[in-house]
Amino acid sequence: MRRFLKYFLYTCFLPFWWLQTLIPRKKNIWIFGAWNGDRFADNSKYFFNYVKNNHPEITPIWLTKNRSIRDKIREEGGNSYLMLERKAILNTLRAKMIMVSCGKRDINNWCINGATIIQLWHGNPIKKIGLDDKYSDSNSFGYKVVVKYFFPMLYEFNYDYMVSNGPAFTEIMASSYDLPLPRILETGCPRNDVFYSSQTDKFNESLRLKFKGCKLVYYLPTFRSFQGSKSLFTLEDYDQDKIESFLEAENIVFVSKGHYVDTILKSNSEKSASRIVHLSDKDVNDINFMLKDADALVTDYSSAYFDFLLTERPILFAAFDLEEYVSESRELYFEYTEVVAGPIVKNWEELCASMTTIWGNGMYLNKVKEKNQIFNKYHDNNNSQRVFEAISKLIQ
Repeated sequence: MRRFLKYFLYTCFLPFWWLQTLIPRKKNIWIFGAWNGDRFADNSKYFFNYVKNNHPEITPIWLTKNRSIRDKIREEGGNSYLMLERKAILNTLRAKMIMVSCGKRDINNWCINGATIIQLWHGNPIKKIGLDDKYSDSNSFGYKVVVKYFFPMLYEFNYDYMVSNGPAFTEIMASSYDLPLPRILETGCPRNDVFYSSQTDKFNESLRLKFKGCKLVYYLPTFRSFQGSKSLFTLEDYDQDKIESFLEAENIVFVSKGHYVDTILKSNSEKSASRIVHLSDKDVNDINFMLKDADALVTDYSSAYFDFLLTERPILFAAFDLEEYVSESRELYFEYTEVVAGPIVKNWEELCASMTTIWGNGMYLNKVKEKNQIFNKYHDNNNSQRVFEAISKLIQ
């Protein structure tokens, strides 16, 4: 009954949806959002800041559900509103350009008919996304037919353009979001501009002060769609005392941060003596800003791999559940053993062994450099600029 009522209300809204096409939209108003309105982050954040700081002729506006985010952006001289504020609705109805990093719920998806919508996305996928993901509800009859044709404000595969990091991902982006290749903007990802910043993260600095001369190894696992979260810390051979002793002997600090939608890795920042530091999402403002200064990365099937290649530092792959992941959670776009640029480890014993030999290993460092050239078209801090130039051509 509740679902019937919901779609009845959606149907009642449709006349207002179509009437929006009669509203003149202003080329200089651009709307931004990310992560369902819950975060100021990702490609949208970097592109928003670039436009705000470099193009006074454009009015960039960030929409959010979080009052503290709105207030912080305003304190820093930006325009921001809560999604349902009157000015948010009016500006969204007048904006020519809409930028999102996850989906239409990043902004107010009820007021965008007639605007040009750019999907910036939030990573360069190794795992299948969108319509390419056979496990996704997006491939159900109800979504691909009923939602697509009758409730376009809810449908996630009718964007006008999408950003790509380079040739390795352009066809993937096109197929996953049902876009023709000319609608893919091969500009690079705005969030990767930070890898060329000279600023350093204060949290990383504090760890290096506390553990003199340490190597910072970041562990960034992706989420699992199948029931039950998994990570290195759920493996049978995880012995905290033993691992702590190893890390102390090698002078390594192991910083783990679970995926945004996965809550298994909780913060333990209160354990100041530990060399294993779990960060929750609330502890992290910008993971790429933190990651750029790490000495090595441990990951599995996360897009963080492709971003970290820009540093040309060691990468280890904790693919302890590869077969299960591919068969129950997500298929991959690439043959895993061929695409990775470092040792694949299945447990802590193998990981620790690799963390003693990976530094300065010519074979793996050459692989990192090779994969960096393949998966990152650009190696500079001009991705946001290229996105702006591409979009400007669309509205001339």
